[in-house]
Amino acid sequence: MIPAAFRGQSTGKPPGSRRTFLGARRIRAVLLARVISGTADGFLPVTLSFAVLRVSGSAGRLGLVLATQAATALLVTLAGGLAGDRFPRARVMTVSLLARTAAAGVLAGALLTGAPPFGLLLAMAAGYGCADGFFGPAAAALLPEVVSPAQLTAANAVIGGSTSAASVAAPAAAGLIVSAAGPGAAFAVQTGFLAAAAACLAAARAGTGRPAGSLPRGCAIAGAGVPRVARPRKRGAGAGAVRQLADGFAAFGRLRWLWLLTAEWTCFSLIVLAPLAVLGPVIARQDLGGARAWGLISSALAAGAVGGQVIAGRLRSPARPALVIAVLVPVMTAEALALGLGAPLAVIIAAAAAAGLAMGAQAVLFPVAMQTAVPSGLLARVAAIDLLASEAGQPAGYALAGPAAAAIGAHAVLAAGAAGLLAAGAAFAWLRPLRVPAGRP
Repeated sequence: MIPAAFRGQSTGKPPGSRRTFLGARRIRAVLLARVISGTADGFLPVTLSFAVLRVSGSAGRLGLVLATQAATALLVTLAGGLAGDRFPRARVMTVSLLARTAAAGVLAGALLTGAPPFGLLLAMAAGYGCADGFFGPAAAALLPEVVSPAQLTAANAVIGGSTSAASVAAPAAAGLIVSAAGPGAAFAVQTGFLAAAAACLAAARAGTGRPAGSLPRGCAIAGAGVPRVARPRKRGAGAGAVRQLADGFAAFGRLRWLWLLTAEWTCFSLIVLAPLAVLGPVIARQDLGGARAWGLISSALAAGAVGGQVIAGRLRSPARPALVIAVLVPVMTAEALALGLGAPLAVIIAAAAAAGLAMGAQAVLFPVAMQTAVPSGLLARVAAIDLLASEAGQPAGYALAGPAAAAIGAHAVLAAGAAGLLAAGAAFAWLRPLRVPAGRP
């Protein structure tokens, strides 16, 4: 059933609620750190893809690098969830940012001073992915520590919209830098952004205490047959990592809407998202003008995400939010479909903006649902399980995209993946746990 936390709710007038929580210094510092970090993230798809293509010229090797980065991130995601529930979450995020700063700095130095061996690119991608695996669960669980439950929708919209707004210009800027000075210079700029984000987050002093092990007063885990209130657990030797992971999997399993949406995203990441990341730059390089075109497409995607987050943050929560989230996923195939059909650059840019609009709305609705349905002491673990499962298809998708393109063509791979996800999305929309109104069994 849809959890009780999914019931339609209003955050009041968004401008007023935003002014309320933005008045706190910690929130402003966290927001600034996330904006700068989002800018750095906007550089990565362009800089890494064209660095590998410059060194190897191979779509297969690009897929291998992206698969390595994604696989290492997934392998440490559960450890990241444990760390996010055991240690101060802002500190975990800061360490992750510093580790990624080091990896990006090594790549910048190697690319600026010559042609690095492919093995170095592969190793740094693995290190970057490992650090990134600790960031996501802690970031997902940090926000409820610094804003009230009533402000979560507005806070997710503001932070998500601001970070996406920062990433609108980032891919285009990265494309221009790569075209003018090479991927090494773009990695150097990204290194600076990551270091600045770490400094802001360290100064925020948000989430410096250990996460609480119990629900806020009056809250329960939604989605179970009988609501359960999480009991505080001691963080000593008696509460082992295996037991803590078991608690997280139990909470995840009780939320049927969550694991169904996770399964849908797994399909999306396998047949659309991962092939798009590998073959999009290849098609842009061959047919659309290179890094500049791919930067414009990526910026359009980010711009659409800003619009989606702003709209979702201002509207009342839908009566069937899980169904809305499920329906948004097929819309995200628009960019892959346009590339696969060989559309002109202007059409691809418009399709990317439409896909971004759906991604932005989903990026507000989904975390609010999870943050309000899962106890604070379990939130990082449940977020880690969701990340692990939903992105499990990406490494295989990255690795198979190159060989599949060699067999049937890059355009055909993207078009077939988009068509398959559209059919799967229609099937998901009929699943009862996603269609039952909020608060009903």
